[in-house]
Amino acid sequence: MVQKFPLKRRAELKRQLRLWLDMSWPRWRINEGCWDLFNANPETVDEIIAEIRHEQGGHMDISRQDFAAQQMVRLEALAARAQEEGNLTVALNAYRELHVLAGLHGR
Repeated sequence: MVQKFPLKRRAELKRQLRLWLDMSWPRWRINEGCWDLFNANPETVDEIIAEIRHEQGGHMDISRQDFAAQQMVRLEALAARAQEEGNLTVALNAYRELHVLAGLHGR
């Protein structure tokens, strides 16, 4: 049976679920966390996860080229910041990922 939560509490639960889904938590762990923190049963969790996935579906309409360009900009910024802060390992790894993304990596 799906539970009814006040809007503010439901939004809080939804925000927490998004975080756990982004962290790739297994469903059993998500269910335990929802029960411990919100007293939400698995049916309610399933309903909210379905909502989240439906909402995310619209965000997935991005071309491969656009996605690659966004990731390259992100990696360039990360590499530059890492160099400025003297974290050369992070900078080197960011540049490696850039090369892989651009198809410039050696085999």
